[in-house]
Amino acid sequence: MLKNPLFRLIFCLLFALSGNARAESAIPQRIASLNLCTDQLLLMLVPRERIVSVTDWAARPESSYMAAAAQGIPINHGLVEAVLPQKPDLILAGEYTDPTLLNLLRRLGYRVETTAVPHDLPQARAHILHFGELVGASLAAQQIVADMDRRLQLLDARQRARKPQLAAAYAPNGMTVGRGAVLAEIIERAGWRNLGSELNMRGYAQLSLEQLLLAQPRLLVLDVTAENKGGSIAYSYLSHPALATLARNARVVTLPPALSECIGPMTVDAIELLAAQR
Repeated sequence: MLKNPLFRLIFCLLFALSGNARAESAIPQRIASLNLCTDQLLLMLVPRERIVSVTDWAARPESSYMAAAAQGIPINHGLVEAVLPQKPDLILAGEYTDPTLLNLLRRLGYRVETTAVPHDLPQARAHILHFGELVGASLAAQQIVADMDRRLQLLDARQRARKPQLAAAYAPNGMTVGRGAVLAEIIERAGWRNLGSELNMRGYAQLSLEQLLLAQPRLLVLDVTAENKGGSIAYSYLSHPALATLARNARVVTLPPALSECIGPMTVDAIELLAAQR
């Protein structure tokens, strides 16, 4: 059945390391995370003494909203073989983590929970509450959701008296966002009209420079990588002189990955950042 020698070796290693795999308990005490988004929620909800490891991305300020909290916690680089010696009683993974490996871990007796990626703020609320139940931190999860709701209600109240102006997201290869994309929800919740949505685009789509210039948005939301000034064709859209002309009459803001990679309290930060541009 296991014809591949490398796979056989991995299987034997996992079996040897599994030892006395801990039985599922009501409140896991040794939790490992293999995904940046689960890293961050875990750090928000659980005392660090119950976290045996997170990915290296969790400790990077350029990618993680919780980078400061992740300092000093062991790093697993998203690798299962780095997690097993830590004898976790719960392993958290994202929906895109290799399912074959996760199923193998389950057969070996480890408790593995995969979490789906929320696609909007209502899904994020449910996701945080469910995650809180998984890690034995329901009260902390409820408090995070309540704080998000409070901040969003404040934002909504401030925007009601203002007429929305036009905003456009723009990224390498001329990509923008339309209905159904989280960034579109961020833009609109911040009190702006989203150009991609008004052009009946859905999800991520390509926006020509001509369409952008014709629309003359009052806010241009750039991918943070635009600041890297890459030399590829993809980045040529962002270095076009016409964009500099547009920027003279519009506000330009970059959303760092720490606010846009995952959905949760950091999403409310992103909304507040764009709302402040008004």
